[in-house]
Amino acid sequence: MAEAARPATSKTGRLGRPVYLLTICQFLYYAGVSVDLTLTAVVGLEMAPTGALATLPLTLMTVTGTIASYATGMLSARYGHRSVLAVGACIAVTGGLVSTLAVQTDSFFTLCAGTGMVGVYRSTGGYFRFLAADLVPKASRTRALSTVLCGGVAAAIVGPWAATQSSGLVGAEFAGSYLLVSCLAFAVVPVILAVRPATPRPTEADSDADSDANSATEEETAQATRVRDVVHTSDFRRAFSLLAVSTGVMTMLMAVGPIGSKHAGHSLSQGAMVIQWHMVGMFAPALFSGRLTTAWGPRLTGMLGASLLVTGAGIGSLGTGMSAFMVSLGLVGVGWNLAYVSGSAYAVRCYPQGKGGRVQATIEGSTACVGAMASFSANLVFSQLGWTGTNLAALVLPLIVCVWLAVARTPEREPAAA
Repeated sequence: MAEAARPATSKTGRLGRPVYLLTICQFLYYAGVSVDLTLTAVVGLEMAPTGALATLPLTLMTVTGTIASYATGMLSARYGHRSVLAVGACIAVTGGLVSTLAVQTDSFFTLCAGTGMVGVYRSTGGYFRFLAADLVPKASRTRALSTVLCGGVAAAIVGPWAATQSSGLVGAEFAGSYLLVSCLAFAVVPVILAVRPATPRPTEADSDADSDANSATEEETAQATRVRDVVHTSDFRRAFSLLAVSTGVMTMLMAVGPIGSKHAGHSLSQGAMVIQWHMVGMFAPALFSGRLTTAWGPRLTGMLGASLLVTGAGIGSLGTGMSAFMVSLGLVGVGWNLAYVSGSAYAVRCYPQGKGGRVQATIEGSTACVGAMASFSANLVFSQLGWTGTNLAALVLPLIVCVWLAVARTPEREPAAA
């Protein structure tokens, strides 16, 4: 990963231009993905040949993202994050166009193909933060992680609103929304390619090293931290637990949120508002969650995040009014953010900077598997348990994680290898 070989920051202590460019990429990414998250379950419900298949397009987006998550990390370890992330955005451009064609022709299975391609793009979203963590000094890694997530704050406001406002701009209803997905993904490409470490160009004395760049890349890949060397560490276990559980709970409740809202008699715009506030909850805490994690440590921050997931699901089980939906999914979003940032802080402790491609691939791929299972089972769980029962089922795992973190008092420290 050539772009991650040397950390970069400004002399004034700011995170530097690359991190802020990655924040823009994260905004464009989440703004585009939020369109699918806001509308696809509802569109699927209208276009599916049977109600049981309503969440299939959303599930395929998660499944393809799951498969691609591991590959993204491994390819990033080989070719660098920038190239892989740019290719992922190009695939999303195609996926958005296919989804546009699907609603124009009323083809449910074409919609599945389009959302499946967007799922490949969705698998890249977590790697923006890992690239940022590789481009700053070790002491600033957690802050860089949360700063990149700040891009989701604006996306949380713009994305769901743009999804509904653009739905009738091109032909059939929702065609304009999926065309917007392509436009936002296309905008990512030039920005991610502009991300470069703030390091001086090599001098003539470095010409020999430049001529052997391919060998250096292979050596970096060979030296990447092996998963089997860290999988039994407490940092890895905590990273996986926080990321997987928070992603699973958030994905399930977000998937059934629009359907539950519609079943409760709320309008499409009200359902979009629920997702909008959920996404605000997901990303607004990024303004302070990095500093909070640095001050408190990832264990206490992770406990707080898990507790909020439990609280949000508990409130959701109390009723089907708009206030219950908004407060529940809002708190679930906040809990996800704190658990996600603290889990990511544990993850980057598992490897030296620039050598984490394999560890990233394993964590992201495993987390995506949990998200895929949550998405796939969401409609079934909702049909059997309803909104109240789904929330009660969702609060069990974060409650277990919270208790486990409270009991496990392993010292908070950076591993010697890092």
